This record gives sequence, C-alpha cells and structure tokens, in this order.
Amino acid sequence: MAVESYTKEFIFGKSSGDRHTLQLIEEALRRIEAKTYGECVHCENPIQPKRLEAVPWARHCVACQALQERGLLDNEG
Repeated sequence: MAVESYTKEFIFGKSSGDRHTLQLIEEALRRIEAKTYGECVHCENPIQPKRLEAVPWARHCVACQALQERGLLDNEG
C-alpha cells in the first residue's frame, strides 16, 4: 500500500511539475509576442543568451533568479 501511495504522489507531482513548466513556456510565448522575450521580468536587463539556450522559458537574469531562489523576489517579478 505504501508503494502504491508513493507512486500516486510521484505521478501527481510529476504532472504538477509538467503543468508548471508548460505555464512558463506559455508565458515565454507571450513575451515573444510582446517583443519582451529575453528581458528579465524583474529588472528588465537582458537575459544571457546561454541561459536562454539552456532554459528558453527563463523569466529572470542570473542575478534576479538567485534573489528569487533565496525568497527575496515576489512571484510576479
């Protein structure tokens, strides 16, 4: 029973993570349409091309991403 419960939670978590990634991709597509793709949504500085190559849906430059990961940015920016 424990294995079955873990499996269900794992599958739900994976699909939740996939939904989040899809939302980030959709946001990136909207930024392309708005011609703001490649700009940090917080500081509006350019996002490094290597970062966009690795994570095309990146919302933040490296500096702002570090701030967000430490909880120093709100979820909007």
